[in-house]
Amino acid sequence: FLTAEIGRQRLEAILTSTPDPVLVTDQNDNLLLTNPAAQQAFGLYDEAITGKHISEVITHEEVLALLRSAENHRQSSELIIDDGKTYMATASTIRVENKRVGRVCVLRDVSSFKQLDALKSEFVSTVSHDLRSPLALVQGYTSMLQMVGELNDQQTSYLKKIIFETEKITHLVTNLLDLGRIEVGVGLQLEKKPVDDVIYRVVAALQMQADQKRVNLHTEISQTNLPYVEADQALLQQALNNLVANAIKYTESGGEVTISLETSDEQVAYNVKDTGIGISPADQQHLFEKFYRVSNKGGPEEEGSGLGLAIVKSIAEKHRGLVHLESQLGVGSTFSLVIPLNQ
Repeated sequence: FLTAEIGRQRLEAILTSTPDPVLVTDQNDNLLLTNPAAQQAFGLYDEAITGKHISEVITHEEVLALLRSAENHRQSSELIIDDGKTYMATASTIRVENKRVGRVCVLRDVSSFKQLDALKSEFVSTVSHDLRSPLALVQGYTSMLQMVGELNDQQTSYLKKIIFETEKITHLVTNLLDLGRIEVGVGLQLEKKPVDDVIYRVVAALQMQADQKRVNLHTEISQTNLPYVEADQALLQQALNNLVANAIKYTESGGEVTISLETSDEQVAYNVKDTGIGISPADQQHLFEKFYRVSNKGGPEEEGSGLGLAIVKSIAEKHRGLVHLESQLGVGSTFSLVIPLNQ
């Protein structure tokens, strides 16, 4: 009994001192435990809250959904609660002898990280805007150099390098501005079109790129009577285009890139499968971060800004969807872009 009491006091001391809100429920969704941080975050100043059903105490729907969930795996959700702070909430099932005895939800305050990310995005967007004019000027004058006199072979070589590098910077600036526009939340231009329409537009745009690399780009759509998807069709095409272009880039000659889709009553999943080099588990954790480039040790170096997949993720989130990956080194990768059929 004494050992159990010491353990309880230690647990109580840990929970009291932690700055992260913690909520614990039993198998009937009654509140068993809250620490001071949770009481402050949710305004739970009544001492008689222990034992009450969570719906009587917690008013935030996303937190209630996490605590009520019957899923066994860990679930996470980013949310803003009444104190105005942004939290990353993670909920797990408590099991004893393989029997569900409750749920625990821990909320981590990520407000400062969100503010820092917003400041970084604002800075990048401002710099990108300021770069557009001088880049346009450089491109204009380099294209006119050949008009004012004949260039020797060395001068022509230098000029081609200038044009190539300027185009790379211009592409980077365009991606940054696209990403900024998506993140800021410029209104989606929603249209309803058949779910497979965007696939055929992407294939038409990238078929030549695939042929030049001798990669077999094809579709697998066996379903009939396909539903319509309500989306910003230009952004949806950009997202799928980025996934397919990446798949072609990292697939060797003779390989395959396959685009397929799966539909349900509520959502559509666009799957892009390749037989490329694959992605290591360490890289998978950071793949959708801005400017992250996969290290390709021993393989050919591929040009890129590290923004393509970040743009895909932002487009998916703006459509209340998600993008996820399954990959194995040396075997290939499958990216899935999942969005609701209706916004």
